[in-house]
Amino acid sequence: MRHGETAWNAERRFQTPEVPLSENGRVQAEGVAATLQNSTHADLILASDYARTLETAAIISASLRLPIVEEPALRERNFGVARGQLYADIGEAKIALWRDPHHRIEQGESWADVFERVQAFFERLRASPPARELILVTHGGTMNVAMSLVAGGTIDAFELAPLENCAVRRLVLSIEDQVSQDVQAAPER
Repeated sequence: MRHGETAWNAERRFQTPEVPLSENGRVQAEGVAATLQNSTHADLILASDYARTLETAAIISASLRLPIVEEPALRERNFGVARGQLYADIGEAKIALWRDPHHRIEQGESWADVFERVQAFFERLRASPPARELILVTHGGTMNVAMSLVAGGTIDAFELAPLENCAVRRLVLSIEDQVSQDVQAAPER
């Protein structure tokens, strides 16, 4: 799932790791937690080690009584020199260039870098799953990469699709290196 909303999401600002959830983001996370109580058999939460994902995971953990393990592989793309800046100040032309999956932002990452990171993470999960069912709390771009990988996509075909805050998607990884995807819409709030 994607983390709850932050003030910087609402401002359309590239985020830094320490940005917390907004009050609306906390309400969103509580809504997802309530939905997950009736729809998951997860034994563990793996969360990006950024403040907004850990806060989202903590809200879910409190409701479901599940342990949280920080997982750096679930971090969002490092937007380098853009961190802290408004999208409008950077400009659509530069942001469009950054959508190229192989373009690495100065002091940051490319989507290809994120693709490799998430692919290695999935390989570790397949080799040694920490639980039969997990809740992953991550970021919109990282979710896009994960869904692309599960669908058998390549980095050259990667396209970023918008995902609302607290979007929930169900992904199934099999141990036999076959993957399937069951995409569900986020719960109504």
